[in-house]
Amino acid sequence: MDNKLFKTFARGKKTDRVSNNNCVNYTRVSGAKQMDGLSLEVQLKGIEEYAKRHNLITREHFGGTYESAASDERKEFQRMITYIKTAKYKITKVLVYSLERFSRNENSIWLSSQLRKLGIDIISVTQPIDTSNPAGVMQQKILFIFGQFDNELRRSKSIAGIKEHLLSGEWVSAPPVGYDQIKINGQKKFVLNEASKIIKKIFLWKADRLTNSEIQKRLVNFKVNYSLRRINEILENPFYCGMMAHKALEGEILEGKHEKLITKELFLQVNGIIAEKKHGLQTKIENKEIALKRFVRCDGCKQPMRGYISTKNNAPYYKCNTQGCKCNRNAAAVNERFLNKLSDYSVDVKYVKLIQYQLNHTITHLNASTAANQAAAKQKVNELNKRLERLEERFVIEEITAEIYTKYKAKFEAERDEIEEQIQKNCIDLSNLDNFISYSIDMSANLR
Repeated sequence: MDNKLFKTFARGKKTDRVSNNNCVNYTRVSGAKQMDGLSLEVQLKGIEEYAKRHNLITREHFGGTYESAASDERKEFQRMITYIKTAKYKITKVLVYSLERFSRNENSIWLSSQLRKLGIDIISVTQPIDTSNPAGVMQQKILFIFGQFDNELRRSKSIAGIKEHLLSGEWVSAPPVGYDQIKINGQKKFVLNEASKIIKKIFLWKADRLTNSEIQKRLVNFKVNYSLRRINEILENPFYCGMMAHKALEGEILEGKHEKLITKELFLQVNGIIAEKKHGLQTKIENKEIALKRFVRCDGCKQPMRGYISTKNNAPYYKCNTQGCKCNRNAAAVNERFLNKLSDYSVDVKYVKLIQYQLNHTITHLNASTAANQAAAKQKVNELNKRLERLEERFVIEEITAEIYTKYKAKFEAERDEIEEQIQKNCIDLSNLDNFISYSIDMSANLR
């Protein structure tokens, strides 16, 4: 029987790998100081000579930059991928001087496999490998692994050197806002500049219990525009009180040799206030005489009324904000009416035991039904923490830029904080359940 009849039942498809002489070049160095034989010019010259010997047509050149963690997430690499996918020429080769110039991190194998899926070979002009067969692909992967190993080895040595400087009290990174880095007799020093006066004001304002939003508004008068997150980062940076916190110190904090802006006592006082806010313990003092402001509404226009103390007779009043509305009421009389109204909603004491029993049963049941949701939420928090760790790791090894790192760090942290807040809200401490219920019923029976 003719096999053509069974053609529709066949699986897979025959793929013909396109090969032509169209290629693009990719050059890269880790830093502007890397000029010891592997400069961009040397790489480009070697690539062009290879292309000429093999009759390859260079359609575009990418790279040519001194890439670092402070620049971008290999923007040139992303631009190259976009070009390959959209170019009118079918690109089949990416020429690099050496495989380590293509990538030196753990994503290199994945990146090369993604290019192969697009029908593109990475050709190292100084490491000729035939990647048309599994043995060649494996050999290329091994070279990528060695490049990554060398990168990790350098990173380990760098961190050891950083830690040694920190242990001697010398800060190794760029100083925070408010400091300048200078050299005195060949020694690096961090000294306070004019901006430090503003930074000190921020600490003093926070010590007076101003919110970050209020501080932000005051900074406008000094022509300074800091985001709320930036203000918080400043307030939580121990560098300003002479202490050093760095990842290389592995959880330790040491005294630095740099000039102090504020005292340790002021720093701890400010961060004590911040800790109160984080744990929901911060209280805002309200005027009891106008406690119903924004709660009571105008009988005419139904808008919330504001509260104020009259300068004429020092008496409290509620007043409608609507323009043209003259609703103005004595706050003492309104407060008394409100207190009397609460009596209609108070719990009758004869039902206290019955309500207490029902609340205990209901809350216990609800807490059991939400246990699975709490576990799922905690799992999500763990996943976000892992993402943050991975994000920071990619930033350290120059896979992503500072801009991308800051953007996604804020995104993941905001998502994590929101979930943790929901966990805290939904969590019921059953060990104190009877006390909570008794307190709630007592308040409900004595609302006034």
